[in-house]
Amino acid sequence: MRIKQFPRRRLALLLAVLALLTLCACGGADDAPDGTETENGQEAAPPQNMDDGGTASEPADAAEPAEDEFVPTGNVNPLTGLCDGITDAALTRKPVAIMVSNSYNSLPQWGISQADIIYEMLAEGRITRFMAIFKDPSRIDKLASIRSARPYFIDIAQSYGAVYMHFGGSVPAYDAIAARKDLIALDGIRGGWEGTLYNRDPQRRKEIGYEHSVFVTGQSVEVALSSLKQDLTQAEQPSAFRFASTPSSAAGTAANKVTLTFSERHKPWFAYDAEKGTYLRWQYGDPHMDAWLDCQIEVKNLLVLRMETTDVPGSELKLVEIGTTGTGEGYYFCEGKYIPITWEKAAYNAPIAYYDAAGAPLELARGKTFVSVVTRGAEVVIE
Repeated sequence: MRIKQFPRRRLALLLAVLALLTLCACGGADDAPDGTETENGQEAAPPQNMDDGGTASEPADAAEPAEDEFVPTGNVNPLTGLCDGITDAALTRKPVAIMVSNSYNSLPQWGISQADIIYEMLAEGRITRFMAIFKDPSRIDKLASIRSARPYFIDIAQSYGAVYMHFGGSVPAYDAIAARKDLIALDGIRGGWEGTLYNRDPQRRKEIGYEHSVFVTGQSVEVALSSLKQDLTQAEQPSAFRFASTPSSAAGTAANKVTLTFSERHKPWFAYDAEKGTYLRWQYGDPHMDAWLDCQIEVKNLLVLRMETTDVPGSELKLVEIGTTGTGEGYYFCEGKYIPITWEKAAYNAPIAYYDAAGAPLELARGKTFVSVVTRGAEVVIE
């Protein structure tokens, strides 16, 4: 096959015209403006800063953090995600988990609002009991009333590697304490801590009753901890929670009021305060108050977990057992919205892991947390 050739002069002229058109269309490398797209589809890099010598210099200032990026201003409390004044000593030490009564005849409570995390779980007779967790117990003003141990509360305390503080206990709880060599438990009855760590308030004893008069202070807790021979160092900070500037609930469904059913007599609820961005707690028909600090209980995060609950066979006290290991479902509430979640706990002393509906790790807002553990079939009304 023969290919027709251009005359030399016409070919030279054509090549010159093509070269000129290419130069005009593309321009030189220095002509591309900052941030525009180059011919290979990639964004052109902006020019480097130049000093007086004509060489590249470092930026004058570090890049500004994103608007919602958390910038620590001190020690970060692993239980709240906040820089809340926690000391160096408390940061590297085990937290404490303290049992607190919540039966109607034990009220009012003292100091409960100071806890980093509060767990509410059923006890005998379908009343509930609290466990208040503090990373830095030195800041406790006065916490009351301190009550007895239950084995499932011990499971939760060990999720955080906490020193467990209680005044007495059920037979199953004492069995668990005796069997677990990895547990540090300070008992006000069998441990000989009454009169030092645990004391009785004469006014509470007179007005509320002997069994609801026991209290602790930050000072008494610190003295007790300093006297222990066990190593309280906590190199890692086991927390069930992952904190983020935007919580997982941000894309959830509206939740301005959450009512829980523990029994026919006890149906506490949480109401969202949009101005504060927190949930306020109510129980027994009234605001749930911390009488020592004269404030209503309020938290940034609310978790409702469903756990298998059974009656202990043959128990005259109507004790219950709660399955804290395995998997289960629940809800996460924050900033007026909620999402369904799942939880997982591999062993009694393993942390609890939380996930959203898609299986991604749950992210909470920084702040205090209330965890309500209800039965698998309990009514949860979300409005």
